[in-house]
Amino acid sequence: MKDIIFKRRTELGLTQRRLAEKLNISDKVISKWETGKSLPDTSMLVPLAEALQISVNELLDDGGAAAELDKTAAREADLCYKNCCIITTAIQIVAAILIIAGRVLWDRIIYYEEDLSKATAYIMISLGALCEIAAIAFYLIKRNNLRAKYPSRTDCDKKYVNIMLCCTYPLVLAVIIAFVALHGLSTSEQLITLVISAVIAVLPFAALFILNKRRKS
Repeated sequence: MKDIIFKRRTELGLTQRRLAEKLNISDKVISKWETGKSLPDTSMLVPLAEALQISVNELLDDGGAAAELDKTAAREADLCYKNCCIITTAIQIVAAILIIAGRVLWDRIIYYEEDLSKATAYIMISLGALCEIAAIAFYLIKRNNLRAKYPSRTDCDKKYVNIMLCCTYPLVLAVIIAFVALHGLSTSEQLITLVISAVIAVLPFAALFILNKRRKS
């Protein structure tokens, strides 16, 4: 592709700056395209082909340029989905910490009669719940945007949905363990409650995991 861009630009008597002006981008971007340091974004293919007065097929007809462009788009999609998961998981970790800390604080107020306000514990647990809601909302909105931007990257979407499920379940389990451990049960009662709770909690995650793997789009 870099050779085609350079050849057509010179044939049309266009400088890199003039071509860049037609595309509303920097001439440095054109330079990177022509040296092979980067490839045009998929959204730039049509306007670039029009500026060079060739078809998109002719622009891509460069001994594997289309495959190279597809790989670049795949890497971009993977990075965007990964960043989405990292941010969502970070928010969920904050949510879990707030909820657990609120539960510990509540336990110290009730059982150890420490001079602390119950409202503080309520606020921490409420903030944790709000953070979790915010994390879910952020992930759903961002994922919808990514699916619209990379409609052909279903495999990437499915991969990171499963990763998100695998990251979320341990956090849910950590919150469950904190609540059960601080509930004043005996050791055997705690173990039984934890096993039952863990099984119940894993069911929706397992169902979503299976459905995600089986979906076609």
